[in-house]
Formats: sequence, structure tokens, C-alpha cells
Amino acid sequence: MMNTITIRGWVFAGILVVLTLAAYERNRVWKNEYTLWRDVVHKSPNKAMPHVNIGNAFVRRGMLELAEREFKLALNSNPRDTRAINGLAVIYLKQKNYDEAIRVFEILASDKPNEAPFQSNLGAAYMEKGLLDKAIEKFNTALKVAPDFPDAHNNLGLAYMKKGMLTKAKEEFEKTLQLNPEHIYTKRNLNEVIQLMQDKNTADELKRGK
Repeated sequence: MMNTITIRGWVFAGILVVLTLAAYERNRVWKNEYTLWRDVVHKSPNKAMPHVNIGNAFVRRGMLELAEREFKLALNSNPRDTRAINGLAVIYLKQKNYDEAIRVFEILASDKPNEAPFQSNLGAAYMEKGLLDKAIEKFNTALKVAPDFPDAHNNLGLAYMKKGMLTKAKEEFEKTLQLNPEHIYTKRNLNEVIQLMQDKNTADELKRGK
């Protein structure tokens, strides 16, 4: 089953998944990004931002241990840097350390209640932990803050799908694609929920035919 959670962060320009570029292009972009921020770190080693951006680049490459090191270096420079804290929580979530991810995301969501990505990330952690009602609550909180936040709509759709609320799930995936027609993972999620609805209708028809 294709359940693609979209996790957004304070400084992430896009979803935290491997970009669907050709391998050569992906490596070239990675090299340029890494080289840029490593040069900035060399010139300004005590600034948090370059370490955060290198950490983000490592996360996108799946190099989580290196990403964690960079986020911690950022926190050495600024212990309250929410971008670095969020980065660590994303790593915990990817490592399936759900309790620690929830703990950190709860702090961020409480400290920054008007930052929709933090609310949505907390919802994603709740969902991975199986706390679907809490997840739905947080995704809705994110959407109250930012109604046009496509990733929160996508994640809300996933939570509804996990609860078997297929019509609501379909509506959320459709809203996501209205906001971002190129949201490829939502396209997959929408196709899946449509298939589930068709399977359910077929099963219901078979039951009625008995």
C-alpha cells in the first residue's frame, strides 16, 4: 500500500523524499548544494544556518547520521534554532523513533502554534505511532493556520484512509492536487484510495448478490 507522508520543515523547500531526477542530475544538484553550504560553513563556522542547510541536504540524501551531526553543530551555535530542532525531529521520525520525534515536535508545535509545518509534522509523527485521531486533530490545526498548505491536506487524507474514511480521504487528496497539481505522491495516494473504494463497492455488491 502506498502511504506517502509528506513532511515539511522550517526551511525545506519541498517534501523530504528523494527527488525524482535522473541520477546524474540529482548528483550534480547535490554536489552544488553541498559545496555551496560547506563553503559558507568554512567562512562562517559559528553560524547555525549553513549547518542547517547542509543537514537538510544530507536528509534528502538519506544520510541521517551526517545530517544529525550538522543539526547538532547548528544547535551549538544557537541552542534555540527551531530549524535545527525540527531537523532532528524529522531524523527521529525517519528512524522510526516515534516517541522522541513526538516529544520534539510537541515542543515545536507548542512554541510556534502559528507555524503550520510544525503542526503537520507532529500530526505525521502521531500517525506513524498509530494515534490517528491525534494526527487528524493536528493536520486540521495546521490547515486552520494555513488552509492552502498542500502537505497537510495530503497527510490528512492519509489519516482518513488509515481509518477507512475513504470518501474524506479522496476529498483531501483532490484538494492537495488542486493546490499543487504536480504533487506526485498525492497522485499515487489518490489512485490508491480510488482503488480501495472500487474494491469496497465490488465487495458490497457481492454481498448483496448472495
